[in-house]
Amino acid sequence: MIDNITEIETSELFKRYANACNTYYFAGGHGKTHYNKAYAKYYAEELESRGETVPEMNIASKFGTFNGKGSY
Repeated sequence: MIDNITEIETSELFKRYANACNTYYFAGGHGKTHYNKAYAKYYAEELESRGETVPEMNIASKFGTFNGKGSY
């Protein structure tokens, strides 16, 4: 997926998570929704491994941008 995820700043990971969540909720195609959900899960797992509390996808999506950096 994302090769250097451990090198990405925590604040940037939150942005990417929110963008993947937003794109997941508003994408029209099944493939796009599938991959954005997978990306969001990947970002969330990394954030949690850093001790961060990760908001639910529906909440995070409100702060993301459709097709923003980090989305599929």
